[in-house]
Amino acid sequence: MKKKTFILLSLLFTLTACGAGGNSTTPSQTIDIDSGINTTQKTGELSEFSLISPADGIITDGVNDFTWGASNNAETYTLEICSSDQFISDLETVDYYKRENIVGTSFKTNSSFAYRDRNYYWRVTAKNSKGELECSSVFSFYVKAPEVEEFEFDLGEPDNWNLHPLGSYADIDIDSSNFFGNNKDALKISFKKEDTSRGVPESDGWIIVTKSVEKSIYGTDALYFNCFYAGHDTRVIIRLVDRDNEYWYCRVLLSFNAQQSIILKFEDFVQRYGDVTVANETFDFERIKYLEVVFEETFGDGVFLISDIKAIKFSNYANMFITKLNFSEYDKTSFIFENYNFEYKINDDYELELPFYNSTADGHEKINGYGFTKLVVNKYMMSGDAIRVSVKYQGAKGTNVLLRIYEEDTDRWSYKIPYSSLVEDEYTTLLIPYVAFAKSSILGDGRRQFYYVYNLQFGLEGTYSTGKVFFKDFEIVKMADYVDPKDTVRVVADDGLIEDFNNYKFNADLFKIWVPSSENKDEYMQLDSTFKLGSDNPYCGRFDYKADMLPAQYYLPIESKEGFTSLSLWLKDGTKKPNDPSVSHIESVNPDVCIYIRLKSGELYLYELKALDKAWNEYDIPFYAFKSSTTGKLPTEDIMSESITHVGISIQYYYYDKNGKPMPLYIDDMPVYIDDIRLTNYEQYHKVLKERIITMVDGVAMIDDFETYQNNEELEFFWGNGAAYDYQHKELSTNVSSRGGTKSMALQYKLNNSSPVYSLAPTFDTNVASKAFRIDMASEKPLNVYVNFYCLIGSSTVQFRASINSINSAWTEYVIGFDLFSNISGGSTKMTSSNIQNITKITIGIDLWNQPEASLVNLYIDNFAFDSSYSSYGVNTKTVIE
Repeated sequence: MKKKTFILLSLLFTLTACGAGGNSTTPSQTIDIDSGINTTQKTGELSEFSLISPADGIITDGVNDFTWGASNNAETYTLEICSSDQFISDLETVDYYKRENIVGTSFKTNSSFAYRDRNYYWRVTAKNSKGELECSSVFSFYVKAPEVEEFEFDLGEPDNWNLHPLGSYADIDIDSSNFFGNNKDALKISFKKEDTSRGVPESDGWIIVTKSVEKSIYGTDALYFNCFYAGHDTRVIIRLVDRDNEYWYCRVLLSFNAQQSIILKFEDFVQRYGDVTVANETFDFERIKYLEVVFEETFGDGVFLISDIKAIKFSNYANMFITKLNFSEYDKTSFIFENYNFEYKINDDYELELPFYNSTADGHEKINGYGFTKLVVNKYMMSGDAIRVSVKYQGAKGTNVLLRIYEEDTDRWSYKIPYSSLVEDEYTTLLIPYVAFAKSSILGDGRRQFYYVYNLQFGLEGTYSTGKVFFKDFEIVKMADYVDPKDTVRVVADDGLIEDFNNYKFNADLFKIWVPSSENKDEYMQLDSTFKLGSDNPYCGRFDYKADMLPAQYYLPIESKEGFTSLSLWLKDGTKKPNDPSVSHIESVNPDVCIYIRLKSGELYLYELKALDKAWNEYDIPFYAFKSSTTGKLPTEDIMSESITHVGISIQYYYYDKNGKPMPLYIDDMPVYIDDIRLTNYEQYHKVLKERIITMVDGVAMIDDFETYQNNEELEFFWGNGAAYDYQHKELSTNVSSRGGTKSMALQYKLNNSSPVYSLAPTFDTNVASKAFRIDMASEKPLNVYVNFYCLIGSSTVQFRASINSINSAWTEYVIGFDLFSNISGGSTKMTSSNIQNITKITIGIDLWNQPEASLVNLYIDNFAFDSSYSSYGVNTKTVIE
């Protein structure tokens, strides 16, 4: 504990001398003797005297009176009290108090000692004009902590609460409706936009409501209260003023439109330094002078209720917190099933087992690919910032194992664990930071509080056969306890590579090193395999932002290297214009992007990219082109690559009406894709298009005729593998259909083995329209082929599939209307011409026939196109090409 000399504690102890000396002064200050005090100087020898009370070695709740025997010829006495028997007055860990010029043999304190569970030592020195004599004895007493571990703060009357005169106006009232069902009144604070947004910068957006409490709460270590907020965005802070007038604050994680029980640990309170008292810089929460409710960034309407405010012992509420989850503690009524009855069981080692089936045999319910078991917990998750859990599967391998969290404001958040990242029948332990959970269903305020949680949900998706999923060792942890600090900084490779997103196994791993801002409430990162380019490039990064908000920012700490002169990265905008008549005048939505570099000096430089393109481009930006974020000027000295500590990106877009006035829509799920960030040596700015934009020419949008590729490396760049079979291979071929071309693509497959899949991530111009697609194909062995279109519709990807059967060695043109495509994702959405611009990925799968041989053979494809000449969605033709 820091030093708290009693000279500094004059505000804690209000002290008065017994007898003639009744003046109260600063402890170290020499007092003047009042006229009523005997001022005759005594010059005789001082005699020995003794200490009387408090008796030596007593254990007490507190000490008020100190008495001692008289020393002959003494004029005054000095009393010293210290937590060290050496009476050290200048040590950080020692409490020391000294009171001089006491006339008489007793002294009284009006307050008990603030610090408990410790020994205090006291001594007295007699003085006169000729000298001084210290008592030969030193006594001690032990001040124990009070047994009371809960102190309530009385709300009082509305006029007991004061509104800060410089902030926005608010109405203050006492609500006696038993709103929280706790049989207690609530303080009601309400405000209106006309008061919080008056156009006065000095007062707009902040409100402070204060009450004097003067309460000793020793023995507690947290603050508890019920609260409710409804209205526009705001930040609520609880602020406490301690015994030496320092201000300490902690933010409340609000769940809008929800009755909350909030617990704020005193150790999480932070000191405020600006324009307030700064004394010992220690939160002396054992004595609270003022309680304040503070609203920040409050520019609209709102109402806030707070009730049952009390200081508590945190450990007394331990059963309300999730630490390590023991599934066996919950009875059967705590488990609720959604969409599929998993027939769960709890195994001996507290393992949650969820079996599922592909048939209704033996009375089982057949799984339909998606389902959850909800565990109703109704507990806090505030003790950490991440979930550590072990997961495994047996049997069927689906798309994802899912973990979801349902907050008290009915926001639901989801984390997907790809089956491909798990090993069958072996547990994989995951560390999932709270910020790695994506939106699942937002009915509340859209913030990841993860504070008080109604239920946890365990499930899966994309699974259609019999199997099991297991969860165990679910616990709430702090990321810092499990992540090595050196793993939170990206070391730049010798070739300048900073980030290509290819070394991550889980989405959660991104959040261990990349740091998002929280201005939009919608910053989120994930690995993306749909929009990446190149078959040997498994992922790019998807970074989301929210329209009409402050920039969404992401930065990456790096350990750089010398010898580079520029920064290079690939970017692609994935923003979709909403289907809203109010924005019909807007042709395309393209966000503004800033690229940042931060130096060891703390200087921040940026490069602005206006209206980011919908296609992948490589941007090469020399360091000299970056401007200072504070002055807007180019660097006055060369930026050295070894001095860079961070790279970052910010994304922002504002909607405007036809007259150019702001028209906020607050659209979320707006992605920008990033890849291949590296330091380079370009001497000037470059922007290089990295993908083809497929457009309509004479009624035909040629997806690929393979004529532009010079070699197989170029083909591999655009066409990827949808699986990882060793026999899956693609290459250019001279075996072409007779349409004047010289190249086709040969897709290799292996008979009597699993079906390979080949994929393309195209970008379509807005002029592409068609009701059908056509493709030329020939195969060395008879087979079936299926074609998938993956369309991003809203925030969901919908998969449409069409099958083409009995393909043989003769080159044949197949024309398939969109009515022949089935919706594999479920639902009633159909593949239409308007969905072409939403296509994010096209895959071609080879449906192998069972044949006794296992030889390697090829499927050839050519002239893959959308054609506007077909007038029917139901067209289905097969024409042998002569």
